[in-house]
Amino acid sequence: MLRNTLLILLLLLPTPLLAISLPTGVVAYDGPIFTNQVLGYVNITSLQAYNASGSKFGVPPYGASLQLNVMLQVNTSNEEYYFWLQNVADFITNVSKMFFSENIWNSTTPLAGINNVIGKGEIYSTSDLFSHSSYYAYGTYYIKYDFPFSFYLIVNESHNNQGVYVSFGYVILQNGNITPPNPTFYDTVFIPVNNLTSASIIIANQTTPNLNLGIITYLGSYLDAELVWGGFGNGASTTFLNMSSYLALLYMKNGKWVPFSQVYNYGSDTAESTNNLRVTIAKNGDAYVTIGKQNPGLLTTNFNPSIPGFLYLNISSKIPFLVNNIISRTFSGYVSAPIKLGFFMNYSINSSSFAVLNGNYPSLIEPNVSWFKILNIIPNYTYYYLVRVNSSIPVIGTINGKQITLNDTNWFAQGTQIKIVNYTYYNGSDERYVISSILPSLSFNISSPLNVTINTIKQYRVIINSDLPTYLNGKRVNGSIWINTGTIVKLSASIPFYEVGRFIGTYNLTLGGTIVVNKPIVEKLQLSINNLLLEITAVIIVIVIILLILRKRR
Repeated sequence: MLRNTLLILLLLLPTPLLAISLPTGVVAYDGPIFTNQVLGYVNITSLQAYNASGSKFGVPPYGASLQLNVMLQVNTSNEEYYFWLQNVADFITNVSKMFFSENIWNSTTPLAGINNVIGKGEIYSTSDLFSHSSYYAYGTYYIKYDFPFSFYLIVNESHNNQGVYVSFGYVILQNGNITPPNPTFYDTVFIPVNNLTSASIIIANQTTPNLNLGIITYLGSYLDAELVWGGFGNGASTTFLNMSSYLALLYMKNGKWVPFSQVYNYGSDTAESTNNLRVTIAKNGDAYVTIGKQNPGLLTTNFNPSIPGFLYLNISSKIPFLVNNIISRTFSGYVSAPIKLGFFMNYSINSSSFAVLNGNYPSLIEPNVSWFKILNIIPNYTYYYLVRVNSSIPVIGTINGKQITLNDTNWFAQGTQIKIVNYTYYNGSDERYVISSILPSLSFNISSPLNVTINTIKQYRVIINSDLPTYLNGKRVNGSIWINTGTIVKLSASIPFYEVGRFIGTYNLTLGGTIVVNKPIVEKLQLSINNLLLEITAVIIVIVIILLILRKRR
């Protein structure tokens, strides 16, 4: 079969030449498969390459590349064209830098060039007389990478009757740390083709047309899909000093990503190569690439890689939740297998806080197999906090305009606005309590457990009845007033000199007497004739009369 021709020729070489150099990774040859998207996945945990002859090829000595290469077939009413599409991750392994680049070659014939394409890049001429005369290329800026370094390479095709649009993209999944997917198509190239009838990426057990020039035959390129490691560029080979990477190669079929079932470990079209990589099937189904003796051939007829998936799930919750029946407090990552979720409907945080779940949330998350998606789940909980009230009197508050009486212990939802009513509490008609302070404040927003303290002052009614000006601690009073318990008061009154007064009631005080207010008091000013004054007056009158009588006798 055609796909084995290169391998058979290589194995027939003399023994000294068996140290061959090949693009190495995952390659699909069998078909025909027609698709508009191909995806290459890689997870790199170790990478170091060195080519002592790099300068001869015009490439950095520590350079290496991972290439996703596919063939595009374009048909018109009377012509058939082929374009080789390359989406490449280029590495400078000694400084942990890389960038993404693309090439488009016209593979309609082995010597064909390319022109008139429109994109961010440019068309470059080649100096090789026995190869394509020109190609299109574009590259991104360098970025730093850390291990594990995991990403997807994507080649996408779409078309209309005027030509084909080819998009080159990547999705970084992990650069040291796992990151949500952000598909980036760094270039979309338009290839104008008149009277286009169909176009697709093709994988088939055949090559593009050969070119016969006299006695020389230029062989066409394989219609394969390659995800392969090799040198940095310009056809360079490299030797890997360190290598540990997991690969997967997939294509879009009926709206879903599916792996190529039969894959090989070597490429046939890619010029860049390596001589010391070995590919096996890992326990998780991925193709595992490490340093070792090359053994080009069939890798598996049932390729079933376990890639991270395309759905990134992030759960952010202050309340624990269940992931596959295991209590978790955080979760973020890619969903590659079904995940069972459970959220507590009512969760006790501690003795003074609990939370109640609002709304409905998924109990099963299935992997997404069509395109990249980020699913953020933030369970909406209402938090309730215990509010303790310390008070000797009933406490009245308003909540959302509604007046309620607070208990010693109360549960309120977070965000509840409470305003304490500052009022006077009467315990009967002669005793009352006046609020002196409210801690922490008169009004507050519930955001945590809270202790509310109401401090009060007890007062008693003091009734003073008098027809004359009466004074309590120097202030004139008549009728009832409220006095703080424990207050010492002095009662006095303004009365005529010929009368005497006395307060008759609770304490029966003389004028100017003092009392301690520790109960209700009722006192009435009672007046009487000043007998002492009458007696003194009578004595004075008698003395005056006696003096007058004695004067007349003289």
